[in-house]
Formats: sequence, structure tokens, C-alpha cells
Amino acid sequence: MKAGDVIVSRRDNGEWATTRILAVDAWSDGSRTFHCLCYAPTATRPSAEGLDALTVLARHVPIDSLGFKRDGEVLCSRPVADEELDGFHEYLKHTDFPRYIEATGQDLELVVSQANAHYMTANALSDGDRGAEAIEEYTRAVELFPMFYEAIDNRGFTHMDLGEFDKARADFEASLRVNPNGHTAFFSRGECLLKLGEFDEAEKAFQEGADRFSEHRDTYLRYVEATRIHRDMA
Repeated sequence: MKAGDVIVSRRDNGEWATTRILAVDAWSDGSRTFHCLCYAPTATRPSAEGLDALTVLARHVPIDSLGFKRDGEVLCSRPVADEELDGFHEYLKHTDFPRYIEATGQDLELVVSQANAHYMTANALSDGDRGAEAIEEYTRAVELFPMFYEAIDNRGFTHMDLGEFDKARADFEASLRVNPNGHTAFFSRGECLLKLGEFDEAEKAFQEGADRFSEHRDTYLRYVEATRIHRDMA
């Protein structure tokens, strides 16, 4: 099976599943991952002529090739159209940015430069107490370059300045997915938990920070104690 193949299989409930292979990753252990576009199930076996009438259920799903070898058969094969790759490209954008840039034919330096321009604009807006506009600019930077954890952090700080601690926490968690060893995001996530009154989670976060970031251990431990005080007063 290869990119461009349309695979059909019959489910236990009698419905037909239709999947189109967009790209194939081959791994060193001999396994393969199919990056697929999935259609909504149909009551009858689809035909090659009727593919364009099917409803798209998911624009990208990674599937182990072994599942297809067991249950699927090739209905037909045709070249993958550029518009069919949107979901796969979005997946690459967040998991393998260099490959995303190559696959979409973009210039890496230009994309990073554009993201940085939005970042600098956002910083200026934030310094000018224009937080909502700053958040929009940080978001534009991150949309261009999802690995830009500094922009994610600063967006989180701006949410904190606006008292939006739930949104700020989500940003710091997103930053840590990009940069798991980011002390700034780790500590600030703990601050958000404290502000949100999630004292047990905040204490756990600050204690973990004290163990992970030894150079900031005293600061984390002070916040462990502060969290306990706030919990006792609540």
C-alpha cells in the first residue's frame, strides 16, 4: 500500500470504512505509519467513482500499517491533491516543523522572521498596556511558528496581567509541551494554579519545581509554604 491508495474495510456492524493514504512514514524497525484522510462510514461499499461524494470525517489520522494489512483492501489509487494535504501539513507543523516547511515549500528564515516581527510588536503593545492586542500578535507569532515558546510564555504573562489565569495556565502548559525544561513556564503555571485556588495542584507543582530546578529551589520552596498558608486561610 502506498500514498494515493484508497482503502476500504467492512466493520463488525456492517458499515464500510473508507480511508485515503496521504503519505507514508517508514521506520527503522520495519514498521510503517500511514497518514490518512478518513471518510464517514457508509452503509454500502463505496465505489471509486463515488469517492468525491463521500463526507470527510477527519483530514488527518496517523494509522499503523498493520491495521490495513489485516482488514483493508485497496479500492483504487489516484494522485494525492494538494488540498487533501492540509490536515497532514497541520500535523507536521506541530510535530516536525522543518519537515512542514519543506513539505509546504516555504522559506524557514522568512517564516521565523515574520513570527519574530509579530512577537516584537506584541511586546511593544504589552508594554503599552494594550494587552488584548498584544495577545492577538503573540497568537499570530505562534500560528506561524508553533515552537516559539517565548511567544507562548509572553502571551501567558499577558493573560495573567489581565487576570485571565485559566488562559494563562493553558499557555504555560502549551509552552512546556514545546520546551519541557522551561523553568519560567513551569513556575508561572504554579502561580496560576495558586491564583485559581487549586492549592493542592499548586503545592505539587512548586514542590516538583524545587526538585527539578535546583538553582531556583529556595524560590519554589517559599511558594510551597505560601500555598499552604493560602489553603489554610481559604
